[in-house]
Amino acid sequence: MAKTVVILGAAYAGVPIAHYLVKYTALKVEGGLKVILVSPNSDLYWHNAAVRGILPGQIPDEKLFYPIAKSFSKYPTEHFESVLGKAQAVDPAKRSVLVRKNDGSEQTITYDELVIATGTSYKDGLPLKDGNSTEETKAALAEWRTRIDKAKSIVVAGGGESGVEIAAELGEEYASRRLKAVTLIVAGDLPLPPSAMTDVRETVKKELERLKVEVLNNSKVLGTKQEKGKTIIELSSGKTLEADLFIPVFGIVPNTSFLPREMLDDAGYVKQTTSMRVDGYENIYVVGDAGNLEVSRAVNADYQLQYLAKTLNAKLTGAPEPEQYKINPKVMFGISLGKSRGTGQMGTWKPWSLLIWWFKSRHLGVPMGQPFADGLRTATLDKW
Repeated sequence: MAKTVVILGAAYAGVPIAHYLVKYTALKVEGGLKVILVSPNSDLYWHNAAVRGILPGQIPDEKLFYPIAKSFSKYPTEHFESVLGKAQAVDPAKRSVLVRKNDGSEQTITYDELVIATGTSYKDGLPLKDGNSTEETKAALAEWRTRIDKAKSIVVAGGGESGVEIAAELGEEYASRRLKAVTLIVAGDLPLPPSAMTDVRETVKKELERLKVEVLNNSKVLGTKQEKGKTIIELSSGKTLEADLFIPVFGIVPNTSFLPREMLDDAGYVKQTTSMRVDGYENIYVVGDAGNLEVSRAVNADYQLQYLAKTLNAKLTGAPEPEQYKINPKVMFGISLGKSRGTGQMGTWKPWSLLIWWFKSRHLGVPMGQPFADGLRTATLDKW
């Protein structure tokens, strides 16, 4: 009897796993294999470039969105199916997922193996992640581009990697040319979390100030209100800001509300083991930002999906599963600071700005979008 693998989520983790199983595993499974990819999004959204994509005139939508159906059309229909919809509930006892499809109908899908790759979202709908549909995400991008274009003063709240990158993009495009005032609100004494080296954090602040971005340290947003077309921002420092546009780059939440509560930790992330399984479940897996095993970063999700693809291949074909996934304790990241500069950290080494520019800042990975969507590569592997 044919096996069924259901993958919830069609982004950086779900899409490569689906390609791998259909290409390398399906023909080796006794009785056959069907991979069902469930997502409300018809396109893969290259949201690594969204920090630049939300600015008007920077990256066209055709370089940010890649149709999933087209990328998977090369596979036999008996091995692959795409369902446009959102998971509403998972019943582990019945091995089933209830899906509300984009057309409003409901469908129950049974599985032998289930992969949760639903990622995270921003509370205020900032389109740095997938929305409820590709159309919704595109509409949100268009709206933010218009708002940025019209604004003369912009406040970005959130000193993490995405907040810094957006502030740098705005600084390079507008503040450095005195076209708009740009401010970044940072909760700590420097941008980026304390896990980053002080030297790296100081470089970020220096580069933002070079781009004429005002950095407000040791401040948290207590609340906002609208007055006469302006956003009034109340800060923990006691200061109040007024801006034409407020961009909240914080408040990330995991897309896991459809799962049984016992699968989740107190923050709503899935309890994730080093075999990529949901803790306590042999045939339910989690990969990427929805899990709680590692810090949410694209590189971590990429290493996890590589491990899980091989684990599923082994389980479905009867081969020995790989050893447990090894968490890399080193802090590893690279951030763009506009189109021409960047910084980052690899363990205790701070890479040269030129290196980050070459691998990230100049294009934010956009040239990888189509081959990634087509299953030819992952974020860290140029052959998949």
